[in-house]
Amino acid sequence: MAVDFWSVIGSNAVTSRADIEVAVAQVEQRLRALDPSDLVSFQDQLERNLDALDLSALASIPVELAGGLVLEQTADHFLYARCACLLAGRDEVRGVLESSERFGDFVAPRLQSAEALLYLARTEHQRRTGEPMG
Repeated sequence: MAVDFWSVIGSNAVTSRADIEVAVAQVEQRLRALDPSDLVSFQDQLERNLDALDLSALASIPVELAGGLVLEQTADHFLYARCACLLAGRDEVRGVLESSERFGDFVAPRLQSAEALLYLARTEHQRRTGEPMG
């Protein structure tokens, strides 16, 4: 049976670093219940969902820093902002795809720790099998 990506992700508040930490911990806990093949499936779905958000309209949304400084997103910043968007859940992703301005909520520097989502399934797979995920 294929893993339901959005059931593992859930729907999370992602307005602060603390929110990201809680969301990541919840996803990590759900991944522990999956078998290794489902971890691979989750990782594949994660990559497909990140790719679906890899849009120039989203990448062009600027980052506003404290003090009013405005910068373009770097490639890494954009990737981590997409992770934060995914952590917010399916409905939020759909909303961003319908209205790119909504992605501005995820480019905040305080949400960059959403990067951790990239490594959860791979780390759990390695922990359980002793082998890196292929």
